[in-house]
Amino acid sequence: MPRPIWQFTAILTILALLMGAMTPASATAGTDAAPVLLTEPFLQSPTKNSVRVVWLTEFAGRHHVVVVGERADELNRAELRAAATGGKIRGVRVFRARTGELSRVAEDAASQIPDPPAQITRRHIWRHEATVRGLGVGSRTPYRVVSIDGGALVASDTYTLAPAAAKGQAQKILLTSDHQSMPNTPANLQKAVETVGRIDAVFLAGDLVNVPDRASEWFDDQRGGAFFPALQGRASRTVNGVAWTGGEILQHAPIFPAIGNHEVQGRSGLPTLNESFNAPVPREVAEAAYREVARQVNPRNDPKIKERWILENSFNTETYEEIFSLPTSGPGGERWYATTIGDVRLISLYATRIWRGTGIAADPANWQRTRYTEAPATTGDPLAQGWGSHIFEQIDVGSRQYRWLQRELASKQFRDATYTVVMLHEGPHGLGDNVNPPFTDPVRTEETDAAGNTLVRYDYPRADNVLTRDVAPLLESAGVNLVLNGHSHLWNRFTAASGTHYLETSNVGNSYGAFHPLSGRSRPVPPAPWNPDNYLAQGNPGGLAPQLPTVAPLTNPAGTPLPFVQSNDHSVFSVLDTGTGEVTSYVFDLRTPEVAPVVLDRFALGA
Repeated sequence: MPRPIWQFTAILTILALLMGAMTPASATAGTDAAPVLLTEPFLQSPTKNSVRVVWLTEFAGRHHVVVVGERADELNRAELRAAATGGKIRGVRVFRARTGELSRVAEDAASQIPDPPAQITRRHIWRHEATVRGLGVGSRTPYRVVSIDGGALVASDTYTLAPAAAKGQAQKILLTSDHQSMPNTPANLQKAVETVGRIDAVFLAGDLVNVPDRASEWFDDQRGGAFFPALQGRASRTVNGVAWTGGEILQHAPIFPAIGNHEVQGRSGLPTLNESFNAPVPREVAEAAYREVARQVNPRNDPKIKERWILENSFNTETYEEIFSLPTSGPGGERWYATTIGDVRLISLYATRIWRGTGIAADPANWQRTRYTEAPATTGDPLAQGWGSHIFEQIDVGSRQYRWLQRELASKQFRDATYTVVMLHEGPHGLGDNVNPPFTDPVRTEETDAAGNTLVRYDYPRADNVLTRDVAPLLESAGVNLVLNGHSHLWNRFTAASGTHYLETSNVGNSYGAFHPLSGRSRPVPPAPWNPDNYLAQGNPGGLAPQLPTVAPLTNPAGTPLPFVQSNDHSVFSVLDTGTGEVTSYVFDLRTPEVAPVVLDRFALGA
């Protein structure tokens, strides 16, 4: 019997992996060019007397250091060179960095860079990380980073760093999500800094970029709104004739993200990064496919080759995990974790799934890969199918993540915290379009038409929504103060009877709209034979009524106050002030950039 096409594709994929068959980079910095920093330094993993400083370059270099002290800004190039190469410089301390190359980042024809390559082309980028120790609680210290490549030296501007905040030390924490190189993101971050001043930490509920393995989306997308430039005040994105630079935040404040669906890269070996991103399959499908080809791709039964094959033929978060140094949990590593930031105990969860389109062709012969259907032409190839809106990491009762969450909610660190925040990309409550279908494993139905073709469709029983059925009751019973999520690109808020507040504050770029009687919009509901009771055309599937903003809600044309912000002309940012225990959301209109943001909503945690 002829071998299925997917088996040959799988064999080619593993051979490419073993031979390192990614096209050599053409986008690396030229050897005759002066070196530059690909990012300004950013802060990670603070402790009571240390913090990690990270920066990235397009050269490996030989010397990479952080220079710390009151004289850091005064040092001339000769002194910086001496500090980087082992000399003693009065008034500063020097901390050497460890260097490693990112393993997956690349560009392709869709990359927003000058002269993008015609095919996926690896981009060589090195990450440098130094741990600065001996810091005093409550103090900020000047620092800058220095990298030397051959005889050339490059140094950052001077910024300030600090160890972890102590209990009782007031902080302003930016609550945000869904940056994704969207037009309004730099404006949102710039206005946040202009409005509240120095930001002490960032909680980012997923979707940092669009395609995680595309390097330029992190570093230098020529549209001017890449991830790091926007959060480091180095962006240049024009909206309504105004150029926005973003906010100088990460040089001074640690960032704590959660994984969104756009931090997950799909199967390797496809022609473009976009196709790869959109082609994840469930791990168990890849495991079954591996068993079919194990003798060909791994004749010695090497467990490392097996794991790599399965990962490359399912999905991964490797680029996200390589860029950031985050707290880790036993079962989840950096993918879900908990940490204390001053008075706040933060729990970051991995709760997301692949996004699929909603369209369903009237003729099943024309079905495509959507959240509800498969393309009939792919039903004989498990790795080519979409498998509906499948969940990347289980979080239902009994799963590893759920059991870990139960332990964390019962921990002394959680119980002793003044404020408790749970962050996840997809939340139990929301008015956005992405709450359909319910957050549950797709139920697969296979049928055969009159011509003998296999037709596949997926159902999502509303009663099995694990976020509303399993996660929300657990969080509320533990007394969590705030649940932060993103995903639907709007602002809305809900309050449970327990006092737990649910906030989505991701109106920083393109809004996908609110689906509520006051918006006049309805979500698409799949036709028969799908059960319409499983899919909500309007409102919140979690059942809570949306809270009207407490200060200055926007209104519809009839003057009715709205419990959401869905306008692409308006942008919202939110800040948790641990000194007051309040979360304040600000709104501004990008059509009138001279008008300062106003307070949209304010509520107190624990109230």
